[in-house]
Amino acid sequence: MKNKIVVGLVIVAIISLVCGICIFIFNKETKSEDYDEITDKVEEIQDTNNIENTEFMELWETNVIGTLEIPSINLKLSIAEGIEDDVLAKYIGHFPSTALINGNVGLAGHNTSDFLANLKNVEKGDDIVYNFLLGTKTYTVDTIVEIQEDDWSYLEDTEDNKITLITCIRNQPTKRLCVQATEKV
Repeated sequence: MKNKIVVGLVIVAIISLVCGICIFIFNKETKSEDYDEITDKVEEIQDTNNIENTEFMELWETNVIGTLEIPSINLKLSIAEGIEDDVLAKYIGHFPSTALINGNVGLAGHNTSDFLANLKNVEKGDDIVYNFLLGTKTYTVDTIVEIQEDDWSYLEDTEDNKITLITCIRNQPTKRLCVQATEKV
């Protein structure tokens, strides 16, 4: 009797593991396809003088505003407006209180393998590419700092163009990793 229960539990565990792996693989591919599709749409919008004939409004209505690329850590992610849980489950989120183009663009994302887990590997001098629906900007990382979860000072507006990325730090629930970069001139 005990052997049947153990065998049953092992079978259930194996099935759960296989399902979890399939979901993980499916989600990674979906995000990759999403990034490529959004990149194509952003480039189309940037290359035209007639926004009405592009998919600008379609993207805007879905809250998607562009893409983020950090070549040094092979990061390519889509960005959506907002930092609510449903946004951060699929995208890097844009803090609505920060700039979209000029000033300080504030972005947040989960510290998971699908999002910003490798942000800790970014170094000063690395490039960050921000593709907004109406333009592309390249920034150089100049600040990497751990901050308290309630420290919003790095998101304040700036005269020079900056991009600020914030994510949580594993096993330190009150700390955040903040990476800030200044636009290349």
